[in-house]
Amino acid sequence: MEMVGDIKLIVHGLTEFCEAGQGWGLKAARDFRIAVSNALNTPCKGLSPQAAMEAACDVLPRDTVATCDAGASRLLVVQKWKSHGERNFLTSNGLGSMGYAIPGALAARLARPKSPVVAFAGDGGFMMAVAELQTSVKENLPIIVVVFDDEEIALIRIKQALKGKEKFGVGIGGLDWVSLAQGFGADGVVVDTAHKLGDALTAALKTGRTTLIAARIDGSGYIDQFNALREV
Repeated sequence: MEMVGDIKLIVHGLTEFCEAGQGWGLKAARDFRIAVSNALNTPCKGLSPQAAMEAACDVLPRDTVATCDAGASRLLVVQKWKSHGERNFLTSNGLGSMGYAIPGALAARLARPKSPVVAFAGDGGFMMAVAELQTSVKENLPIIVVVFDDEEIALIRIKQALKGKEKFGVGIGGLDWVSLAQGFGADGVVVDTAHKLGDALTAALKTGRTTLIAARIDGSGYIDQFNALREV
């Protein structure tokens, strides 16, 4: 059924068919968000994507504009990132297109030149837009790019596993990230702990240069996270 019209009038009309006291409201929504966030805290052997995001939230200023790519890591970014202002979080929510984060961050830099801008991307999405590092440097549009390097196209690997398929054709990442960044005239650093990631982000904010931070994460917990969300 399709309804076209003033959203306020439509919602008001729909309420006539709903019983009161269904238990949904601001508190319930807040509690649900907390439950979802906690469900993602599954065990991990190394640096987990959730720990990486929590470290980023602790260090980056409140006016930071964040962009997010598609992929398995997106699940953690959208739930763990804390946005404190309008249009401070940008992602391709409908199509979920890989490769969005870096060009999205460049656009944010043009629109918000005084705000820190960080792009969160998986190694697969990053590789689809790697040339934009040169654009960032050449056009003097400094951004911080955080790449979640789990050495695979994780979302496809997850779907293969959930369907009982063998892992096939998803290996990627594990690059010499520092050399790659320097080749484009940007700064590069590799981290493998939440503390090192926080330090790298702090340093990048001070330099004001385009910086690539490769976070070597353990993606083994993704399937447990997907399953945990089903129980929330």
